[in-house]
This record gives sequence, structure tokens and C-alpha cells, in this order.
Amino acid sequence: MKSFLLRISIIFLIILVQINFLDLILLENNLINLSILTLISWIIISGFDKMWLWIVLLGFFNDIFLIEKIGSNVLFFTLFAYLISFISKRFMIERRWSGFLLVVIFILMGNFMGSIFNSLFFDLSSFKEILIHNTINYFTNWVSLVWTTIISAICFYIIYTFINKIEKYIERSENRLKISF
Repeated sequence: MKSFLLRISIIFLIILVQINFLDLILLENNLINLSILTLISWIIISGFDKMWLWIVLLGFFNDIFLIEKIGSNVLFFTLFAYLISFISKRFMIERRWSGFLLVVIFILMGNFMGSIFNSLFFDLSSFKEILIHNTINYFTNWVSLVWTTIISAICFYIIYTFINKIEKYIERSENRLKISF
């Protein structure tokens, strides 16, 4: 029960910060999605097998509170989490420069794929038009792309550290519970 409440609190805290505070801090149109950063953190720390239900809940609440079509973020987050899990099993992400670069690629890929996925759900245009439009908007302004990546990496480090401590606490309390029985 304690782990359930902690993880639900993480989901609501991330969405609350995403909705209320992130747009106030970064005044221009930003591409930082704290839900994607949380998803990447959870998958790197615990793996897809253990966290898939929480990823689905994160996507569901993200759809509800960000007023998007129900199911769009659930589907995207689940597919993206499985992709991260698949790739991270092939490479070592633990505290190396190659792991850090892989996480930066995950962040860029998540933000880019998320904007394409949302465009596919909201626009009835063809996939080719959406891909060209989002690629032009995402990659033409290199200063904004670099700035967004740096801020996303800083936010990822904060979220990763926070989630890592909570997951270790949950694991210790579950192990303590198993030992006592």
C-alpha cells in the first residue's frame, strides 16, 4: 500500500509541476515533458516488467490533466517504455559517458516522438506531412533544441535522483516485509 501511494504521488506531483510551474519558469513554447523524463527514469531504475502498470497510469493521468485524447499518451508511453527497456538491456546505462549520451538520445527521441504522436492523434493529415512539419519545427532552431536538451537533462537528473531514492526505499521496505514473515 505504501509503494502504491508513493508512486501515485510521484505521478500527480510530476503532472502538477508540468501543468502549473514549468510554463511559468520557461516562458517560451518549451518541449520539456516531465512525464517522459519520469518514464525514462522509471524504466532505467526498475525495468519495463516491474513498471508497465505505472507507465500506463502516468499516461492516463497525463491524458486527463493535459486535456488530450484519452489513450494517446497511454499508447505512446507504453511503446516508448518498451523501446527504452529493449535498448537499455543491450547497452550499459550505469554511470558511464556512453550511458549518459544514451539517456540524452532517449530524451531527444521521447520529446520528438511525443510531438509527432500527439500530432497524429490531433491532426487528420497524412503521416508524411506531420513528420515533415514536426521535423522542421523541432530541428531548425538549434539554439532552442540545445537549450531544451540541457534543461531536460538537468530536470532528468533531479527526477532520476528523486525516483531512485524512492524506489530504493520501496525495495527496502518490501524486503523487510518479506523477512518478517
